[in-house]
Amino acid sequence: MLPVIPYLLLTGRAAFFTSAAACGLGLFVVGALISMFTGRNMIFSALRMVGIGAIAATITFIVGRLLGVTVAG
Repeated sequence: MLPVIPYLLLTGRAAFFTSAAACGLGLFVVGALISMFTGRNMIFSALRMVGIGAIAATITFIVGRLLGVTVAG
């Protein structure tokens, strides 16, 4: 829900970058919390989660581009 809120309050690039930052922060926090259960370093787990999210977002973007999908702002 948090990454959608910027699109309700902002438009264009500001909404996109605010949403991306919210997603990154959310992934960082979840990765850090997971480290409590795995016993790994908190920063390592958090950055790993952010990296996996970034890879997933990139793949999704590329597939959308190949299919000709655009997002109206």
